[in-house]
Amino acid sequence: MKLLTFTTDQHSAQKLGTHFEGNSVIDLARAYEVYHSAEAPDWFDSVSKLLKGGDKAMDLAREVDALARGKTIDDDSVFVDMDKITFHPPAGDSAKILCVTMNYSSHAQASGTKQSEEPYFFIKMPTLMTAHGAPICHSKTSQKHDSEIELAVIIGKRGKYISREDAFDYVAGYAVINDFSFRDRRALSEDPNSARLHWFTLKNLDNAAPIGPWLVTRDEIPDPYDLEISLTLDNEPELKQSGSTEGMMHRIEDLVMHASNGLTLEPGDVIATGTPHEVAFGQQRFLQDGDILRAEISKIGALVNPIRSEV
Repeated sequence: MKLLTFTTDQHSAQKLGTHFEGNSVIDLARAYEVYHSAEAPDWFDSVSKLLKGGDKAMDLAREVDALARGKTIDDDSVFVDMDKITFHPPAGDSAKILCVTMNYSSHAQASGTKQSEEPYFFIKMPTLMTAHGAPICHSKTSQKHDSEIELAVIIGKRGKYISREDAFDYVAGYAVINDFSFRDRRALSEDPNSARLHWFTLKNLDNAAPIGPWLVTRDEIPDPYDLEISLTLDNEPELKQSGSTEGMMHRIEDLVMHASNGLTLEPGDVIATGTPHEVAFGQQRFLQDGDILRAEISKIGALVNPIRSEV
């Protein structure tokens, strides 16, 4: 399933949906109400609440989704036009966003960085998550606004000290995430050769974690190391980034294992798995007002966000 959280207008409550086909979305709460003649459970309010409901909630979502797809539910109100909805981040409302650095061989080679024995994580704040279609604020405090496309792993159940062998049992699914950076806010030292970075302001200004467009459940992507990655600007023809998840050095199993070593992972938490080479920092082509950023991963879809100057 492709699970999404959406609203139909600025005053409506959030709803849980699944992408049906083309521009059509199944409203799972409405489908449940029509089929069962009963009020839908709170699980169907959002992806965040569904993940907190565990396997029982996910199984019910699959059942209702199948009924709607099979037209067992004969009611047009179950289906919503995607062009008439507003997307919301398909992750936990208070998700920890754990981002791993230099996790692709191409990125490490281009920067002259050696592979570390263990993954190195930094954290983004949950309030930075921005949905598909939403504008990204070009901060007044930075003139070097950069983005890095990454595969997001979304955690499906609570766990700590998770073994490598059991890691995928804790994965609900995948999404596209853009790790935004503000390159002129990175140095703690005026020495240009200093390796000391100000990770918080480099990575944590408003809107710095666009994610979406939906969560694709793990069963639909049996091999997460066979996904093509591309980042483009709609107003420019050439690729800004391209690669394959095959290039990951620390695999998803390792990332889940290390991330949970002393830290409890909760349903809806996000692990951003790193980016391939050719980030804007190397090209010296930073984002600007009017750009439309398209981050796409095969078998998941495209996360599209316009860039707008802060006023």
